[in-house]
Amino acid sequence: MNKKLTGTRSRIIELLRRRLYTVEQLGKELEVSETAIRAQLALLQRDGIVEAKGEIKIARRPSLTYGLTPGVGLQFSKAYHTVLGHLIDILAIQMPKKEYTTVMRKLGRKLANATPHPTGNLRDRVTGIAKVYESFGTLTNVEENGDKFIILAHGCPFEEVVNGNAGICIAMETFMSKLIEVPVHQCCDRNERTSCRFEVNKRPAHYDD
Repeated sequence: MNKKLTGTRSRIIELLRRRLYTVEQLGKELEVSETAIRAQLALLQRDGIVEAKGEIKIARRPSLTYGLTPGVGLQFSKAYHTVLGHLIDILAIQMPKKEYTTVMRKLGRKLANATPHPTGNLRDRVTGIAKVYESFGTLTNVEENGDKFIILAHGCPFEEVVNGNAGICIAMETFMSKLIEVPVHQCCDRNERTSCRFEVNKRPAHYDD
């Protein structure tokens, strides 16, 4: 892709983080043609980053205004990782281990209730949950080792939060178990290079929610 257009897209996002703009206003601000702005907005809309917000009248004709899609701002925030990490650390220190584990499992179930469940046979569902996990911001692949499916993530989407603490891993274990309706076991590496590993028995026991 043309480097100038790629840079234009980034600059459009920066402007839309501040306020709403029309195509004409973006073109003037960035000194780029309106045709190029429309092309970049179309790509950003396709990716769910930008949406049309309404109309305003400019020179007696209505023009669409554009802004960021609700929730997209979280992608630019670094604060919530820090706050969440400290919160989890405090909970782990202050709460009895059993109670803390119960809270993390409740978190996993709540996340699962808000997520579409993969369908099909067990292999299909394991592949489906790997794709869901990948949507959190990591790369995953599914391997088979004897009587187990293994979901491996290259890195951890919650690395800044985990910090050697198994709480989020327990939440994700429960999240996956509820989504595919069989027990999933986390075997994550929370040492210097955090990476995720989840195992699913090919002949699973009944999952007790």
